Amino acid sequence: MTVAPGSAPRPAGRSDDLRGASLRLTLQFTALMLVVLVLVGGVVFLLVRASVAESASQALIAATRLDSPDDAPEGTYLTIVDDQRVMSSRDLPAGLLDSDAIAAVTAGGGDVSGTRSVDGHSYRLLTTTVTGGREGARVVQVAVDQHESAEELERLTVALLVAGLVALAVSAVAAYWMARRAIRPLAEALALQRRFVADASHELRTPLTLLSTRAQLLRRRDQTGLPPDVTDAVDEIVTDTRTLTGILEDLLIAADPRSVADPEPVDLTATAQHAVTMLQGDATARKITLSRAGAGAPVVVAGSPAALLRLIVALVTNALDHARASVVVSIDVEGRFATVRVADDGAGFAPEVVDTAFERFNSGRTAAAEPGATRHYGLGLAIVAEITRRHGGTVAIESSGPAGAAVVARLPLARP
Repeated sequence: MTVAPGSAPRPAGRSDDLRGASLRLTLQFTALMLVVLVLVGGVVFLLVRASVAESASQALIAATRLDSPDDAPEGTYLTIVDDQRVMSSRDLPAGLLDSDAIAAVTAGGGDVSGTRSVDGHSYRLLTTTVTGGREGARVVQVAVDQHESAEELERLTVALLVAGLVALAVSAVAAYWMARRAIRPLAEALALQRRFVADASHELRTPLTLLSTRAQLLRRRDQTGLPPDVTDAVDEIVTDTRTLTGILEDLLIAADPRSVADPEPVDLTATAQHAVTMLQGDATARKITLSRAGAGAPVVVAGSPAALLRLIVALVTNALDHARASVVVSIDVEGRFATVRVADDGAGFAPEVVDTAFERFNSGRTAAAEPGATRHYGLGLAIVAEITRRHGGTVAIESSGPAGAAVVARLPLARP
């Protein structure tokens, strides 16, 4: 592949991600526009149809006041029954006259309205009694051809459909163009994040591999005469490097949504014990008692072993930063969920930060500022929230106060 001078190669997935996100937004916006156009078109059609029906009704009533069938306008047919005489429009279509309605009104019944279809044309009929004319009381039947009204509604329907399709196409093109412009900065930020993770993983893999190799070489050497704590430390270094490698792989998967790891059964009880063992030295150095409680039997969930270890380690690390003398890690089962509860006896969360404790770069509780103290970035609980979300669970602060705080993560149990 040839790259133009001064230009950086574009990641292969960036264009696909940008196009895919733009298409999804375009489809959503187009679907919304379709609903709006259907609603507007339906309202316009109903209003016009009501107006047409009202005009036809007024035409029927106006025609009943005519004195002669010959005065009826085109498309309107008039029949007058006066003193047993029946006078109809000369061009009255055969079969249009409703004799039953005329007989009913003549017999003293009320007005009769209806429709009749003749030769493919639909007619609205009104049969009524008219009084006050020059001829006195008489029975009049008016028929109005609805053919032109029907054609008008058909033309309106076609016009609405064509206009709607054109508007839909234009809105789709405009939505796609605007979506690409709006998403491009996000895509560039995501690409930058992926490059950073890829570069960081490349830089971390090499020292991790070297560290693991050297630790394994030390473990293979003759350890006669070495203190047990030294041999145990070498074994722990090998185990820790493997754990770090797994965490690195999980970070890569979390940062790149194109990479999806298949969930596997993870025993939270064993994972919690592993985390406690890893952090026991840190807790001892701080003169804090770190212990595990809750279920002793396996509590199995489906997910990433490295991610769930990170979750528990992050909770315990956060608790150690603020505990006075004790941190307890509990694994339990509540219904269809497994719970990871980490409690400490520190000062608790300040009330004003409880709602934002799981946001990035938000330190829920400020540790004492001492020279040489470790700087906290407020990422631990945010990482916990992200891992919990990825595993279909929830996380919350269960209690907070002068007696300490407890953070609980709930994860769905693995299906048997």
